[in-house]
Amino acid sequence: MVQKPQLKKTTASPVSKLQPVKTKKSIPVKKTPGYILYLIFAAVAVAGCIAFWPSLSDTFTNWDDPGYVTMNYEIRNWTNAGIGHFFHSYTMGNYHPLTMLSLAFEYHIDALKPYIYHRDSMILHILASLAVTWLAWLLTRNLSMTAFCGLLFVIHPMHVESVAWIAGRKDVLFGLFYFLALIAFYFFATSKKNKGLFYFICLVFFVLSLLSKAVAVTLPISCLLIDYLVKRPLKINLILEKTPLFILSIVFGIISIKAQQSVSAIQSEKVYPIVDRLFFGSYAFLAYIGKLFLPVDLCNFYQYPVQTNGYFPIIWYFYPVILAGLLFMFYRYARKNKEMVFGLLFYASAIFLLLQLLPVGTAIIADRYSYIAYFGLIFMLGALYVKASSGKISSLKSIKRVFPFLVAAWMIWLGNITRARCEVWKNTESLWRDAIEKQPDLSSAYNNLGFELYTQGKYDEAVPLFTKSIALQPNFDLPYSNRGQIYRLEGKNDLAMADYNKAIALNPKTSQTYVSRAVLFCIRQKLDSAGADFDMALKLDPNLAEAYSNRGNYDDMRNQYDSAIADYTKAIELKPDLPDAYENRGEALIKHKQIDAGIADLNIFLQLKPESADGFMKRSSAYLEKKDYKNALADANQAQSLGFKVDAGYLQGLKKLAGE
Repeated sequence: MVQKPQLKKTTASPVSKLQPVKTKKSIPVKKTPGYILYLIFAAVAVAGCIAFWPSLSDTFTNWDDPGYVTMNYEIRNWTNAGIGHFFHSYTMGNYHPLTMLSLAFEYHIDALKPYIYHRDSMILHILASLAVTWLAWLLTRNLSMTAFCGLLFVIHPMHVESVAWIAGRKDVLFGLFYFLALIAFYFFATSKKNKGLFYFICLVFFVLSLLSKAVAVTLPISCLLIDYLVKRPLKINLILEKTPLFILSIVFGIISIKAQQSVSAIQSEKVYPIVDRLFFGSYAFLAYIGKLFLPVDLCNFYQYPVQTNGYFPIIWYFYPVILAGLLFMFYRYARKNKEMVFGLLFYASAIFLLLQLLPVGTAIIADRYSYIAYFGLIFMLGALYVKASSGKISSLKSIKRVFPFLVAAWMIWLGNITRARCEVWKNTESLWRDAIEKQPDLSSAYNNLGFELYTQGKYDEAVPLFTKSIALQPNFDLPYSNRGQIYRLEGKNDLAMADYNKAIALNPKTSQTYVSRAVLFCIRQKLDSAGADFDMALKLDPNLAEAYSNRGNYDDMRNQYDSAIADYTKAIELKPDLPDAYENRGEALIKHKQIDAGIADLNIFLQLKPESADGFMKRSSAYLEKKDYKNALADANQAQSLGFKVDAGYLQGLKKLAGE
């Protein structure tokens, strides 16, 4: 009997190791449908439109908008020379040529219609918010976190100032490029291919951001924080690769300081010593955090605390202690959470230069300063939201199901505040009345509101506001100068002269006040004193068109015809839509028998000021001298319809001469 061969027991062959083993199986990752991410982007864009739609009907204000747009004749020169001018000059104490180019382009498209400026600012903010959404997705790959960050950033009321204020254009523009630079850097840091291309893109966006607002200098620190979050090994090459970024930051930082010094915006440390500024900085650091959650009592200007007998209110001395306590709590409970650490350090690095440790400007905080920095706080809050809604925070477990609805309600509340703040920025009057309501002792608010009412011809309402401004801040020169203007127009020359003298004594470098006093000297026939003031005004500001226009009147009073024409012409060159210069030059030309040239100037004047009854009457007289009776009669009738008391005999005579 043949015995069956026994099968030998063998160990598994190497091939068997390639077979799936149940215990080794990895958990399959469910692929997220791409459309959900796209829906989040769409929701962010829609939410931004809803929140900021009221800003589209806002107008210009008298707070920096004249310096940037309405009275800035540099943006009207849309030529190579005009465009190049922005790259080698400062505007309002800032170097931001790309911001100015955006405003110049809008002026070139639609002149001074506020809608286009507000529309573009809203679009730029929405684009910046979409960049924030994308960045949040790249850094976390979490849809809830992405949606939270994008929606909160786009609707937050603290961003209204940057969007609804036309002069705030620099914030939304630099913010957009800043976040795009960070996105490019993320791809550089995490990709194995095209690293050189991504670095170059990051560099380009960084330069564009710096050209929009110099505070973008913090970007290299933000890049290091992304390195930390994506777990790049901490080696010397991480610093070296950012050398070009740091060099750019240093260069633009120096330029920014010089720009601020050009308008004396950097305060002396004698005003507030460094110890005081530590209190201010601690307060500001905490205030921005508080306003993230409860953005109440928002204002366009937050003034420094007032000292009493050399001391600030007691709470100010506790802010450093409160801040230190919060940082200690963070270190104890959140230092191991990378998202939380990233968010806090991002916020701290972005806000540091804006905490008034370097004394720039006169506001202790500003809503617009939070624009970039809030990404860090929102990122932290997003991380907490994801944990809370998934039940990972024990104290919130009981409400984890309703927590997303509570957050949604909070965001809706924030969106409504944003819409209401857009209404506050409707115009100059609504802006400063809101500021006075929030801060009744804010001297500059009374002055700015008074100036707006003065331009509307509401002298009786404006004077008490200037007086209130002076009472609150007796060393503030502008309300004296502005009140002097009204006194002069009302024929109260002694009061006007006293106000002009006081304004100049307080601030001998305000050229417009010298022009105003020179006009008053002309009225009083003190021509030598008037000439000295005109010279001083033009020494302080050689490009002040109003000074040339008024000096032309002074020249005309002294029968210096050629000098008067030259001054009027210079004024028109500097400010092509200055009505008074055309009116005055037209009168001077007519007086010296250059009738056609004079009428041409009066034509332009009446195009600029079609409501001027006096202008129509002057042109009527010029037509009469030219024996153009029909046009003379038409202008006289128009002057009368506008309220000018035309002599009945003059009208009857013109009717006869015109054959009517």
